[in-house]
Amino acid sequence: AWGGTLYTKGGLVWYATLDGYLKALDNKDGKELWNFKMPSGGIGSPMTYSFKGKQYIGSMYGVGGWPGVGLVFDLTDPSAGLGAVGAFKELQNHTQMGGGLMVFSL
Repeated sequence: AWGGTLYTKGGLVWYATLDGYLKALDNKDGKELWNFKMPSGGIGSPMTYSFKGKQYIGSMYGVGGWPGVGLVFDLTDPSAGLGAVGAFKELQNHTQMGGGLMVFSL
């Protein structure tokens, strides 16, 4: 995970992964209850808000920063980007460029 977690009153723990999944776990046993494959890697921490009595979960996606330096600049030398290109070389097999915000209602 590139960001933190979000805990909801219903006992769910939410987080996003660099390979593009938004996941919800049961707080009691850690069992994965739900996941969704976003178009690109998750960045930051998921957020929640309510509107007209309904709760929503949102997560930003779009690999950037050091993990995405190889994708952004099409670098292949493993030592480029202070070694980030080599460290995250498999990331290109699991995500694509671009970013946005995914929002789901609970």
